[in-house]
Amino acid sequence: MVDAHSEHLINKFLNNFQEAEEEYPDLPLHFALQKIANSLDVKKLNADMLMERRDCLYDLIDALNQCINMANERDRRRKALIGSKILSLPGLVKYPWLFIKTRSKLREIRKKLSKMRDLRIDEQEITSQVLVIKREALRWINLYKYHGLDEQTEKIENRICETEGNIAIGIVGMGGSGKSALARKVFFSFRVEQLFELMLWVDLSNAMGSEKKYECISVEKDGAEKIYCGFDLCGLLTEPFLYPPRKCLIVLDGVWHVIDGLNTLIQDIVDSPINGSIIITSRRPQVVKKLLPNEKSYLHRIQPLSRDYCWSVFWHSIERKRFIGSNLQDKILEMKDEILGRCDGLPLAVKTLAEIIAIQIGKEE
Repeated sequence: MVDAHSEHLINKFLNNFQEAEEEYPDLPLHFALQKIANSLDVKKLNADMLMERRDCLYDLIDALNQCINMANERDRRRKALIGSKILSLPGLVKYPWLFIKTRSKLREIRKKLSKMRDLRIDEQEITSQVLVIKREALRWINLYKYHGLDEQTEKIENRICETEGNIAIGIVGMGGSGKSALARKVFFSFRVEQLFELMLWVDLSNAMGSEKKYECISVEKDGAEKIYCGFDLCGLLTEPFLYPPRKCLIVLDGVWHVIDGLNTLIQDIVDSPINGSIIITSRRPQVVKKLLPNEKSYLHRIQPLSRDYCWSVFWHSIERKRFIGSNLQDKILEMKDEILGRCDGLPLAVKTLAEIIAIQIGKEE
């Protein structure tokens, strides 16, 4: 049976896209939008992934609206700069970051839609790859680079180290806010490390929620191997790694959906007589709330970085570009408030803007 809701969303996107093409001949990310538009067909999307499909289509419409907003902003700034001899950096600040963010979003949407396309419940199984990385194999990070997260790291460390018994912690925030960086900083904490015999980082970013089968890839210091393929995500993680029971810390990174088996896994660890803890990172607070047990849990909404820390990160990135002279540094300093306002305290936004502006300045100098 055709899903009328999804069909309505597809038609809405296609109509809005056609109108945008007519109004903006140079619509940002037009090629990426066109490729998705050409491949959309509600009849070719797996009917077993109803909610995932609708979420994806809503995200697609939001991305198109963002492209239209960028086009409006670009045209407005172009008009404002006509006849001006001032370096056009203000026109570069918001647009490149939104462009990169929206481009990444469209790539993710296209990937998800491709995964849903031409799959039938009885004809083909959906297999999702889950990476299980032991602490010694997880790529080490320079913790000093993330000192802007120190206060939040300490707060979560205290929850883990000072809570009597086990605890499940959710870390939520928008893309680029530093959720995984915060979780890694806790994961590599000396205080936390002393508490556990086993520490696992589980990458669930590719698990969409309606898979028929999971493929587990175990990553160790000397390599990786496929160790398990089955239908039970809880069993997939429990049997190879958590038996016999040990004091463990498990990070479930990049959770998008309430996947069958995760509730059982989390509840088993939290209720275990052997001390263990769970950290979940996700962009979706409602998903984490459903996964966290009613008791022995804590939801942490990641806080934006302070203005001072954002500026230190931005300036450090700028100074790495040796071609920037003192006169242009003065121009950047004049733009400090606008730059910080555009970054919204997001670590990824700070670094991306620094890179783009530094390159643009180098071209104009």
